[in-house]
Amino acid sequence: MAKAGYGKRHAPDQAPSRADDFSDLEPREAAIAAYIDRLPEGAAIGYKVLAEELPDYGQQACRSALDRLTRAGHLRRIRVHVTVADGQMRWVTRTYFSRTARDAAWWAAHVRFVRGLDAPGQPPAPAAGQAVGEPEPEPEPGVRAPRSEAYDVLAGLGRREPRLQLSEGDCVQLEHLVGEWLARGVGREQITQALTSGLPASVHSAGPLLRKRLETKMPPSPAPRPENDHPSEQIVGMVMMCLFCDEDETTTTLDHGVCPDCRAQVARDEAAGLTGDVPDTFLARPRAEVDVAARMAELRSATVRPVLPAPRSRR
Repeated sequence: MAKAGYGKRHAPDQAPSRADDFSDLEPREAAIAAYIDRLPEGAAIGYKVLAEELPDYGQQACRSALDRLTRAGHLRRIRVHVTVADGQMRWVTRTYFSRTARDAAWWAAHVRFVRGLDAPGQPPAPAAGQAVGEPEPEPEPGVRAPRSEAYDVLAGLGRREPRLQLSEGDCVQLEHLVGEWLARGVGREQITQALTSGLPASVHSAGPLLRKRLETKMPPSPAPRPENDHPSEQIVGMVMMCLFCDEDETTTTLDHGVCPDCRAQVARDEAAGLTGDVPDTFLARPRAEVDVAARMAELRSATVRPVLPAPRSRR
């Protein structure tokens, strides 16, 4: 466990745990993500600690795996300004983990919400030059309005599965259903997988089929969260940090939660072949307990030739 107040934090509105949560990751990253997912809040999940707890991987391998988990949208390291029960204010560093993969825009919105810049269920902060309470300007003639994330999910189905090629009208009609899935914490890849798997041999009308699937497979609404998960503290500020060093977004440019210097170091380690599994001879402890005496007896019995019975004499 990390020091009190630090360590792992669960990201909000995650999808329920499933056996295939991390099936889209490489085996090493999937194993480490599943391990982190099982840890309680407050657990230390830095790459050095993980290397001590997961003997198959060294520090460079764990750092490389965490870098890939940030790229996939499962991890972000955030410095939080809190007021604790005795009225004192301090900065603490926490690593937020999301079982459901999130894109960079979701993480940025999460930080903005905690800062108090945005509110859930409210429109985003007004653009520069736009008065508070003033409606957003209509798009200029000939300029297409920005498409929603739900629309993009539907429009991309045809590239994944040609039988599910939708028209623009189909996407508009089904957009609100996909938006509800997203609001319930389901990621884009999970929605795509739910809609494209197990299709019949021939699809005559993709729109009605997808509507049926979106309605019948709709995940349950997440349980309401308490207004303050940690009542002994009040968060008054938040800033995104590099996953591996103390640089934050106010001093450097973060790419999916990692600064350029740390990402370059990870790339050098991978190019030098330093991020593989730890060889058996360098393990701090065996991968599995082995009964040496029983194993040797098994090998001996397998190499001994069977003794044939002596032939009986004929009379």
